[in-house]
Amino acid sequence: MSEVLTAVARVRAVPGSEAVVRDALAAMVAPTLEEAGCIAYRLHVVGDDPGLFYFVALWRSEADLDAHLAEPHIADGLAAVESHIRSIDIKRMTRIA
Repeated sequence: MSEVLTAVARVRAVPGSEAVVRDALAAMVAPTLEEAGCIAYRLHVVGDDPGLFYFVALWRSEADLDAHLAEPHIADGLAAVESHIRSIDIKRMTRIA
């Protein structure tokens, strides 16, 4: 079996848009958990920074993560709040210990 892929996505909301971004990101969780290859998918907000969000996800493969990013609930969801998001950064990681 290949190594599980960990993905961490950092999303920064535009100041004043924290609630809009939070709601849009939260709406992505349930459908993502139903996707093939999704092992875990969790959304976090930084305690002292309500405009900074992190998704921490475990995927069966790179291909599964790539398919996820093309899913309508992700692509369309992010496009709908594009003007409310300052930045998105996704890191793909492999566990080494």
